[in-house]
Amino acid sequence: MLKQLKYPFFLFYYLSAIAILSLNSQNAEFYKSEKIPVTVFKSDLDTISFKNLNQSDQLFVPLKELPKTDNVGALFWIKLDFRQEYEQLQNDTVWYLRFRGFGYCSLFFSENGRIEEKKLGLFQKTIERESVLYNSGIPFNSNSLIDKKFLYLKIKGLISIDPLKSFQFHYVSKKNEELKTKLYSWNDLKTLIPKYLFSGVCLVLFILTLFFYLLSRKREFIYYAFYIFWLFVYLNGNVFRTNNIFFGGNNLFSYSFQQIAQVFINLCYLLFVKHYLTTNSNYPKLHRILQFVIYILIVIIILDVNFLLFENIVMHVNMMNIQRLIMALFGICGMLYLAFNAKNKLAYFVVIGSFLYMSGALGLLFLKNPLFMIFGAFLEIIIFTLGLVYKINQEQQEKLYFQKASFISNNKALRAQMNPHFIFNSLTSIQHLIVSDKKEKAMQYLNKFSALTRGVLESTMESTIILSEEITLLKKYIDLEALRFDANFEYSISISNTIDVDAVEIPMFIVQPFVENAIKHGLLHKKEGAKNIKIHFDKTDAHIICTVEDNGKGRQRSLENKTKYQDTTKSRGIKVTTQRLQLLNPSENNPITIIDKHNEQNHSTGTRVIIKIPTEL
Repeated sequence: MLKQLKYPFFLFYYLSAIAILSLNSQNAEFYKSEKIPVTVFKSDLDTISFKNLNQSDQLFVPLKELPKTDNVGALFWIKLDFRQEYEQLQNDTVWYLRFRGFGYCSLFFSENGRIEEKKLGLFQKTIERESVLYNSGIPFNSNSLIDKKFLYLKIKGLISIDPLKSFQFHYVSKKNEELKTKLYSWNDLKTLIPKYLFSGVCLVLFILTLFFYLLSRKREFIYYAFYIFWLFVYLNGNVFRTNNIFFGGNNLFSYSFQQIAQVFINLCYLLFVKHYLTTNSNYPKLHRILQFVIYILIVIIILDVNFLLFENIVMHVNMMNIQRLIMALFGICGMLYLAFNAKNKLAYFVVIGSFLYMSGALGLLFLKNPLFMIFGAFLEIIIFTLGLVYKINQEQQEKLYFQKASFISNNKALRAQMNPHFIFNSLTSIQHLIVSDKKEKAMQYLNKFSALTRGVLESTMESTIILSEEITLLKKYIDLEALRFDANFEYSISISNTIDVDAVEIPMFIVQPFVENAIKHGLLHKKEGAKNIKIHFDKTDAHIICTVEDNGKGRQRSLENKTKYQDTTKSRGIKVTTQRLQLLNPSENNPITIIDKHNEQNHSTGTRVIIKIPTEL
């Protein structure tokens, strides 16, 4: 079998190697472009005509002489110098001009002896990009050059975080343009694969957190789900062209949507932290600052939407810079505050996640590589997801703790009801013996009652008792009842070999009410024949099965004599014990099974009660 698989494996490996080499060779072709010398003229006014500008070469300076920071609202004229490239341009009918996008851009070129203007700005056209990574190039040829030397660009609305002086302008052949926009190099795949993986993680976690919100209705889950959504829109919306789906390829709206996503990321992040850490009670100082920053972000969103609708790119960029500054300062101060004032481990998830995200953002800002941002965001959402899982587990543990405390409290309350019931019945029996002038039996009964009561009281503080002690108390109780009724019945207690009576714990006095019921309502009024009670203990995986069987007159005849098996006055112990069993094992619908025994003539021959007592308490 392995030999048969060997050849397909090597064939696949060989083809993969060829594909990778092919991609790498394509990559070499992709960047086979010619750099264009450029000069630039910066103007604060939009009143200079192209004719006047074309006659004023002295206004243009080399691109490298521009200041490091450019005024976003400034107007730039860029002269592309093709004097050294003119002969090469004549070798082909079409070439493609490539440069990074601007909000507003016009190309001035020659056509049929006239100067024409073509608008190329991202906000001035609606286009369908062929490549998810690159904009399409601008076609031109040697006849497009003004004076057979230049092309001019008029640009405004610098939307990149990089200054204009760092921009480069190239031209490529038609072949290279098609390769760049229709195929992907290995370097392109190395950029796209992390983006697609990150998007997959975002999709899965978005669905999961939304699902958990629908189950728990906890706000931190819905805010985290929207945080992931906006993170995807900002980092990968252009790759999947989701903006085109919403806005039909309108670049201004798509750009606006992606830019505002930054603010929504921070807003959802703050709302998530607020509810995740329960800052209103755990960190009141941080909570007040959080609320203030949240209001600021809401105001920024409202203002920025208006700036973008009116195409005020200058105010938009300034607003984004203010927002970044606020969040950077708050992020650093918030991390330090939580690191030194953490009330629980939840704070450390926020600190670590925020640090990773901020590190990725700084990597994007200074190293100009978006993969740093994606990697930082990926690590952050993994940390936050683990934090949510930790919080769910913590809340579940607290819930179980309080449920257990409530169970113990309720169980003690029910047991407290059992003790007066048992004591009242015993004192009534002693009173009956004294009134009947059976002083000797009354003294014996009182001694046995004292011993039994001492055993019960000694175990009162414990919610459970080992089976051997429960059986001892049960025997003492039955001996009391036998003394009370002149020993006119017999009993036996048997235990399965599978039970270690000193290792199994059960709720205290859980069997006694059923034995009492069998004696009083089953055997006491039986007129003929032997009177027997058999008690047997068996074991299953999670239960002790106790069977209490008597050969009394049965429930039907007891009802006829108005001595109901679970009468509200005479069988208070049965009712309380049933509640205890249901409390101990809520998943067990019928912890008590009552079987009426009959002979061949369908006459009652007694009652069998099967009690399922949980051992995992």
